[in-house]
Amino acid sequence: YAWETPYWRGFYDRLAERFRLILFDKRGTGLSDLGGSFPALETRMDDVRAVLDAVGSSTAVLLGSHDGCSMAALYAATYPERTRALVLFHPVAHDPEAQTDAAREDLARLRDTWGTQELADEILAEGSPSLADDHAYREWFANWLRVGASPSVAYALNRAWFETDLREVLPSIRVPTLVLYRDVEAVLARDVADRIPGA
Repeated sequence: YAWETPYWRGFYDRLAERFRLILFDKRGTGLSDLGGSFPALETRMDDVRAVLDAVGSSTAVLLGSHDGCSMAALYAATYPERTRALVLFHPVAHDPEAQTDAAREDLARLRDTWGTQELADEILAEGSPSLADDHAYREWFANWLRVGASPSVAYALNRAWFETDLREVLPSIRVPTLVLYRDVEAVLARDVADRIPGA
């Protein structure tokens, strides 16, 4: 579905000019079946290995975004011989604020409003303010939320991300790592970079 917008298509096309581009839906998202209960991080990380094996990729540069950073970081720590480099966009090692009552209320609201134009507009205003006034993109983005995950999977995915603690994993990463972030996530992302040797 991301290929339908020029923003994502342009990004993918630029990557594919220089690299073999491999994209996949995380378990339970997009067209991927959840397979029962929401899986642990180790299972989701092993899905990365299974996908790369299935397409014959013995080494890869991993690009993870938001919750995908956890899978990519654990993969790089577990399979350094198969990881040429690691790129993390908006990673979080551990967020103590995620364990508060306010965070639990935010998660419940996310589940209750998932896929609505209201929630999509809030996410865009915070994460992509330059697109917040683009009517066509706003509609596309709200639909992307709907086709990307059900409300219950969105809740489970975000809850798992909030509860993830990578503080013991990050120091064991020994591959070239680039950490990217927008100002709104600077403190958490810099914390991740400080924990990975040479990032």
